[in-house]
Amino acid sequence: MERLKRLLRGDVSERTSRMMKVVAVVVLLLMLFILAMSRVRGTTMSTVRDSYNNFFSSVGGGGGYPCQVNSSNVKKVDVLNGDIYILYNDRTVALDGSAKEIRSFDHSFATPALAKSPDRVLVYDRGGNRFRVENRTESLFEGTTAEGEDIITASIGSKGNIALGTLSGSATSRLTVWNSTYDKKEFVWNCSDYSITSTALSENGKYVAVSVMGAKDGDTYSKIYVFDFEYSDPVSETEYPGTAMLAVNFTDNDTVVGVGDNKISFLKNLKKNTEIDYGTSSLSTFTFSPNGRTILVLAEYGSQNHQLLRCYTENGRSAFEEPYDVYIKSVYASDSRISVLTSDYIDIYGIGGTRRRAREAGSSAILAFTNGRTSYSYEMGVIQKTSRLKDQPEHPEPKE
Repeated sequence: MERLKRLLRGDVSERTSRMMKVVAVVVLLLMLFILAMSRVRGTTMSTVRDSYNNFFSSVGGGGGYPCQVNSSNVKKVDVLNGDIYILYNDRTVALDGSAKEIRSFDHSFATPALAKSPDRVLVYDRGGNRFRVENRTESLFEGTTAEGEDIITASIGSKGNIALGTLSGSATSRLTVWNSTYDKKEFVWNCSDYSITSTALSENGKYVAVSVMGAKDGDTYSKIYVFDFEYSDPVSETEYPGTAMLAVNFTDNDTVVGVGDNKISFLKNLKKNTEIDYGTSSLSTFTFSPNGRTILVLAEYGSQNHQLLRCYTENGRSAFEEPYDVYIKSVYASDSRISVLTSDYIDIYGIGGTRRRAREAGSSAILAFTNGRTSYSYEMGVIQKTSRLKDQPEHPEPKE
């Protein structure tokens, strides 16, 4: 009580005074940082708010990494706005840099799946009709599809708008785009002849790309449509006979990339098509980076022990490629790093192709990824930070 009276009178010790000044300076610097970030192009107020919440919620910390997880219940591990995001069969969880659980939201989706933007995730029930939009601290919106249609695939844009590809009773499939506040349908397209396989939204929030697939004369047949929300007719419609088009992505506002089972396609200015065939190689896996790079893993003659890591720039130029004589299990890309998990180790590349020192990987590792400058691996039962290998692996020489 006496101490409280002294504080109210302003009679504080020199040590207490110094501590109060330090706290005030830290809070002031944080507020200035948030103000500066809010002026940066592409930074949303939800991102700023998340950064503010993250500062205070992280005080106290968690148990650190390695962090135990129930792998039998994990559907996907990713990074969301500086936190590690885990999609479980029954909930979603965000962990901060100390492995502290920032939040946990339950769900009852039978087959949960997710799509991600820089600061939001769209969690949906594949084969069901429900979906939810979250950021790292809040559940922002929960909804259902029109007429209870089953969701095939979905995507979320940088602006926060979402695109749902669904099975339709009035057509083979339907594309529905919701605005970023989720109170209005911006665009609806009924596809009468094909099944939607993937969707993507442009960064400026004006366009949607959708890949569809069907059969013609007994052979696989795909198309990519690009739509401007202000018009019902497509900006472009590109055909790919004999190709299963697996995914589309906007590398920038004017370029769409389509990854197929036997070729990759770049639609420049949303319509000018450039195709690159895989030749004698087959597609093993692929990913997209947030800044527009497309990374493929190709197996030469279908061999898992002779694979090629290939990275394309936003406009379809080859950024770099690297041969491997070990099996590549997965590949993950952030804004500045590409993580390649092999059966023996983890390679990390700069986005331009500079290879950094390899990291250790356990035999049960499922995914390697980076969060900022820190490298992690997700193995059976645990997420942990990786360590550098003592003996660095040798890579085969690139073929001429």
